[in-house]
Amino acid sequence: MLNRDSMVAVLIGLLTWFTIGQVDADDGAGLVGSIRPTRSSPTDLEVTGPFPSGRTNGFIPRERLMALPLTVVTNSMDLARKAPAVYRGIPLQQLRSLLGLNVSNADTLFAVCSDGYSKEFPADYLDAFHSILILEIDGAGPEAWGRSTLTGLQMAPYYINAADFRPRADQTVLGRPEPLHFPYSVVRIEFRTAAATLDRIRLAGDASTLARQGQEIAIRECFGCHGHADFGGTLSGRPWLLIKTWAANTNYFRKYVVNPKSVQPTSKMPAFTDLEPKVLDALQAYFRELRVTNVPR
Repeated sequence: MLNRDSMVAVLIGLLTWFTIGQVDADDGAGLVGSIRPTRSSPTDLEVTGPFPSGRTNGFIPRERLMALPLTVVTNSMDLARKAPAVYRGIPLQQLRSLLGLNVSNADTLFAVCSDGYSKEFPADYLDAFHSILILEIDGAGPEAWGRSTLTGLQMAPYYINAADFRPRADQTVLGRPEPLHFPYSVVRIEFRTAAATLDRIRLAGDASTLARQGQEIAIRECFGCHGHADFGGTLSGRPWLLIKTWAANTNYFRKYVVNPKSVQPTSKMPAFTDLEPKVLDALQAYFRELRVTNVPR
């Protein structure tokens, strides 16, 4: 249930980024007009959102993205590749603007990967870390990126990471630091709102403190694989409300979280034997207190 960000939390402190310049290029005007109705290449980026043209889904050719002003950043240790790297890419907030969107109609972004994993980028995370859509690594395009050393998944066609990432102290929950969001093998970016997505799986105002702590951990560490309705991850094949059902049974729920294959032999989820009891208590409290009436299907 916990996503792959958790598996590398111990490495977060090794990440050091700094901006080393901007590449002069086309100013990006008219990007909305570059959205095509169908995919013409595997490297086209699929985008969804309330675009000014009235279109809600389409594809942007990689060549058009490469013509935009690209930010260049250096990463002293790429956690997905376990090597230093220099990236060229587009800040997600800039991409949103070039598509004619803003925080009022697209405050939350979802990066959807080829394996069904999905990583959310809420407004506060984007404001703090200015995540970028990476187009080149060490001067090479996605055909040269290879596979992630974490999962073995091909990193192409797109990768997202953040400059100057340092976990925010006020985002530590039950001793678990804020994880870095770095999805790879990204094929689609969804420009959505919190009200239409993450707010739908948040607790009601009378929820307990323990459940609220579990909520924060669950959303940022579980939702990438266990989505709900039309948002969040599908990698696990076990959606959010199914996890809620399992939370009613303490023994089953804890076995699934700690050693999923012991109760679900076909589960793709790795074991998380290092989770402290207080974290398991919080996760179970969240799912138990989540009201189905607050989670539209």
